[in-house]
Amino acid sequence: MARERAYLLSWLAALHPASAVVSQAPTPDGTSGGRHVLRLVAGGRPLSWTLAPREAPLFQHVRRAGDADTRAWRDAQEVEAQYAHIHRHTRMLALEDDLTRVVEELRGSD
Repeated sequence: MARERAYLLSWLAALHPASAVVSQAPTPDGTSGGRHVLRLVAGGRPLSWTLAPREAPLFQHVRRAGDADTRAWRDAQEVEAQYAHIHRHTRMLALEDDLTRVVEELRGSD
């Protein structure tokens, strides 16, 4: 399941090339070399995920942040808010699809 997650995140990053960035979070002692973090903006909100070292090659197409760039650092306190945003955004996208289908059906019945 972790491998599938990594591939899906890589695909999601490819769908958001303007905002996707990978950075390396600092270790607990503040030095570099921590886990890689993917960050992108979807639905107007920044989203982020940690990446295992073995997953890094899947993200070669994603911009790398400099050491001082904190855009991709993961805020653990934001995880639940991120899940809620993804859920709302998914529902909105599904609604758009349903709405488009209804409009097309209405136009076809003229």
